[in-house]
Amino acid sequence: MSLSDRLDLEPRPLIRAALTTLVVCGAVALGSRWGRWLDPALLGYLLATLFACFGVAYRYFTWIERPATRMYFQHTVGTLLSPKAFKALPRMAVLALDQMFLQRFIEKRSLRRWGAHALIAWGCMLGFAVTIPLVFGWIRFTSEGLNSARYQAWLFGFPAGSFPLDSFMAFCSFHVLDLAAFMVIAGCVLSLIRRKQDEGDTATQRFDLDLLPLVLLIAVSMTGLMLTASEKWLQGRNFATLSFLHELTVILMLLGLPFGKLFHVIQRPAQLGVTLYKAEGEAEGRLACKGCGTPFIRANQRRDLGALWKELDLDGAQHGGGVHHLDLCPRCKRRLVAKAQGERLQGAFDPFATIPVHAEPILDSTSMKS
Repeated sequence: MSLSDRLDLEPRPLIRAALTTLVVCGAVALGSRWGRWLDPALLGYLLATLFACFGVAYRYFTWIERPATRMYFQHTVGTLLSPKAFKALPRMAVLALDQMFLQRFIEKRSLRRWGAHALIAWGCMLGFAVTIPLVFGWIRFTSEGLNSARYQAWLFGFPAGSFPLDSFMAFCSFHVLDLAAFMVIAGCVLSLIRRKQDEGDTATQRFDLDLLPLVLLIAVSMTGLMLTASEKWLQGRNFATLSFLHELTVILMLLGLPFGKLFHVIQRPAQLGVTLYKAEGEAEGRLACKGCGTPFIRANQRRDLGALWKELDLDGAQHGGGVHHLDLCPRCKRRLVAKAQGERLQGAFDPFATIPVHAEPILDSTSMKS
């Protein structure tokens, strides 16, 4: 038995994840001038980030190997590689602004939920936008020559401007992560309060999936703010210990990124392709239910579901009269279930008494095969 079999790993996603990690390593080497500008103090963050990259890539490639996910993924890639891309790209940009930056899909549920989610999302995006280039050696800061009163910014080894240490630019550069930390802490506190007050969330939440990610985000943010407090007001006292604690919390968060609830951040962009798929289906039109005649399913969805059911060996879901299970609306499916139950219990209930339908219940409701 091979190592991948013992670890229950899928070979194809494993190879793709390894190649993705090698590409990231190559980008780190090129951007840091073959490691010349890597900061030794950030080596632990770099190794944890590469591990998280491998884990996230493996889980993502495993996710898109699923038949239903692969269907959406292939449709999105096909759209982007076709002439339709000229119309699809602007729409995807608008959708990205609406769903990933403004987070309006959460706003529809409640403003309080949206506020917590938006603060966490914006804080994390801001934090990663700053720390990833620093850890990879793509951005660094040095004194401008012998002038210790000015800082020189470098981007991929090239000069990217300088600024005095007492300027507003310097203040923003040195405290942007503090702003991100405050945003994340505020969002996590709001989320914890909501989870405490919402009986539905309280009954279904799990510590490892729902609460632990929030605790880790708060720990990362708090230890980061403590580093600033030590440098600003405590003359650097206990800075080394606080730096170690901050690095530990960040590494724990990165190591858990592929396995916990935070992975949905990586999955979210795929929703853009799903939205495009639905829009194309609506433009093509909906098919009528073969039971009651009500339009209910998009034509492209019906075709793809038919192919998907064949792949999953579910194509035997044929009702009496040659009606496929996919050609019935949810209401008629429930009626057929009720009719089958009534027949088995020898009852007189007929949910189709006033509606003509050319279908009979599937004989074996467990396997959906006659």
